[in-house]
Amino acid sequence: MYTSGGETCSVECYPKENYVIKQFKPRKPKYGWEVEPLRQTLDLCVQREIICLERLQNEKGFPKILDYNEKEKWIKMTWAGLPFVHFALPDREKYVEQADALIDSLEKHNIQVAYDFHIQWSKVIDVKGKSVRKTGYCKSMMMVKEYELSLIDFERAWPLGCEQEAIFNDTFKDSFALHDNNEFRRTLKHTIKETILEEPEQDYEIE
Repeated sequence: MYTSGGETCSVECYPKENYVIKQFKPRKPKYGWEVEPLRQTLDLCVQREIICLERLQNEKGFPKILDYNEKEKWIKMTWAGLPFVHFALPDREKYVEQADALIDSLEKHNIQVAYDFHIQWSKVIDVKGKSVRKTGYCKSMMMVKEYELSLIDFERAWPLGCEQEAIFNDTFKDSFALHDNNEFRRTLKHTIKETILEEPEQDYEIE
């Protein structure tokens, strides 16, 4: 077993048993907001993730829900693998070949994924005198089991047509104003090809 964490959650991972438990919780006080405006509330984070995963339940390349408790804010789902940024294998084209099918599944089920940082929070870099946004979420959402690629983390996604849309705030909605699945395809493939592997900062016990 090993643990990992994100903006609004901690995750216990059990690779041998093929499941994880994702527990949603407020951010640490040192970060200011308990839940930053893009995510709005923990309840909405949990609901968006559940809705997206239920829609994707029969699609390849996404975790499968095993159980959840919306009131206690946890989801048990299948283990999707190890972080791409640490464990991707050398032949990147084998991952690139899977990208279109993953995004086709998202399109099929009317799910928009936040593949880039919102402009208010993006880190701006300068390329030949031109300021551009730094590539955002693709790196953190990619998991691998050898050459099998999966996408995770849907608390920041937009399951179009869900009943919660009525209470999504303008900050969240505005972050999808320029959403383009063709750009998502390009960004995902570029991230797969160009990501430089980083040494893990923790042990990943998978034996």
